[in-house]
Amino acid sequence: MLKERLSRVRVICSLLFLFILFSPAYSFSFAVFGDNQGNDELLTKLIAGWNRDKELDFVVNLGDFTVYGKKAEYQAFLKKTALLKIPIRYVQGNHDGVAGGWRNFEKLIGPAYYAFDHDDCRFIVLNNSFRESFDRGQFNWLKSQLAAAKGKKIFVFMHKPVFDPSEIYKDYVMSGRAVTEELTGLFSKYKVRYVFAGHIHGYAKSERDGVVYIVSGGAGGPLHLPRELGGFYHYVKITVNGDRVTDQVIRPYEQTE
Repeated sequence: MLKERLSRVRVICSLLFLFILFSPAYSFSFAVFGDNQGNDELLTKLIAGWNRDKELDFVVNLGDFTVYGKKAEYQAFLKKTALLKIPIRYVQGNHDGVAGGWRNFEKLIGPAYYAFDHDDCRFIVLNNSFRESFDRGQFNWLKSQLAAAKGKKIFVFMHKPVFDPSEIYKDYVMSGRAVTEELTGLFSKYKVRYVFAGHIHGYAKSERDGVVYIVSGGAGGPLHLPRELGGFYHYVKITVNGDRVTDQVIRPYEQTE
């Protein structure tokens, strides 16, 4: 009798092991958008689309959701995004922090740089909206976050790109060549999967040293790029399925309801 019970236990354990081993990995998606700058028409359309998309777990805004950084602009934007049925994370843009607007960000949203985990991923939000905002303290904090995320898939978000993937606005990027070179080196060293930025109003994508860099600044502000080179309104949907990560550019004005 005891041998029979032990045999059953072994069979059950084996079946459980095989089930865990061959079960499909948990899959989730998140949306990335930036630089809507008061375009309420597009923002309303985006929110409606995200609420219909049952694959999305959260949304990340890459900054410049205000024009002048005023408290009333913050409040109006937060009132709109309160209609979103999933969480939204924020990056501070240069427009959001201008003329003391960074205080409104701090009071109404929270810290300008922070990190959070979701499933087996680490998401790191940086503040490079102004030259003086990315100081050595933030640099050291970033290094500690990257080191602590060993074994996780890492995604980084900032407002100004470290370089322009479209190669049209090469000077419209984060200040300081030494700083940007150190950053790209860190991203490569720690095998960051994606680095997202806005600031350039359009879409662009490039891969360097195994890291995918995406500019997604086409959520409502005046477009900078020619249409054929990424000058269109859009957001980016990222899907994480096990170790596989894919990105999809979605143009809301070209979607069928």
